[in-house]
Amino acid sequence: MKTSRIALLAITLTLAACNSMPGKQADIDAVMTASGLDAQIALLNKPLSTEKMDGPLAMIPDEWISLVNNTIAESVKPEEIRNQLRTELGKNMSGPDLNAVQAFYESDIGKRVVAAESGKKVDNTGIQVINNDRSTLDALANATGYGKAVSQLAQHGLSDAVDVAVKNGCFGLDQFPFASMLVGVIKKNQLAALRESVNSVVRQRYAQLSSEEQTAYLKFSQSTPGQKFLNARSSVMQDSAQRAGSALSSQLGDEVKKICTAKP
Repeated sequence: MKTSRIALLAITLTLAACNSMPGKQADIDAVMTASGLDAQIALLNKPLSTEKMDGPLAMIPDEWISLVNNTIAESVKPEEIRNQLRTELGKNMSGPDLNAVQAFYESDIGKRVVAAESGKKVDNTGIQVINNDRSTLDALANATGYGKAVSQLAQHGLSDAVDVAVKNGCFGLDQFPFASMLVGVIKKNQLAALRESVNSVVRQRYAQLSSEEQTAYLKFSQSTPGQKFLNARSSVMQDSAQRAGSALSSQLGDEVKKICTAKP
């Protein structure tokens, strides 16, 4: 019995050591590189589009867009994201899991997926892009979690900027009856439009992939290794967005006041 316990302890210690071996850490770093993590962090740094927007979002001044994006870029901590993702992948993924994820992202289809998710224009020379059904594109977005952190942080930034501006009389709405109700309606419409704008960008990026590529990525995202990786990535990115968003109000305060007081 004593011999069996010693053997079991030895096996446990061996497995623990394997999980912390340099080889596994190298696999994790390779997966993070192949999956385009740095490009996703860059998108998180600038969640509000600098292109002219329609509808309720057209009311947002360009200087506000730049201000919110710049403040967010100062709040997002890229190395913190990388370290947290390394920890999550190390805890939840085996060597074979990591190998499967790396193999997918280093395949031709995987490289095109990374290009699309990085916001690059995908080269479709000789590839027929068809059947961009919205339900398929939405299924991909839901399965991968792509865009959730960007949407979360963009909404947080816009909401905080509007709140600070109203508090400081930036729009002169304090002179109107039911001003707070009016602001609430405007902000609700803007946030809804912002969510749809981000969702639309996600769909447009996945729409660059062919029907076969979309199917392959969806299959990967639903596999055990794919689910583990994408859930970890989405969770870590959203955690970072939440931390950065929580610090925005105080950081935006003085800058928004400057814009308000500078107005004639």
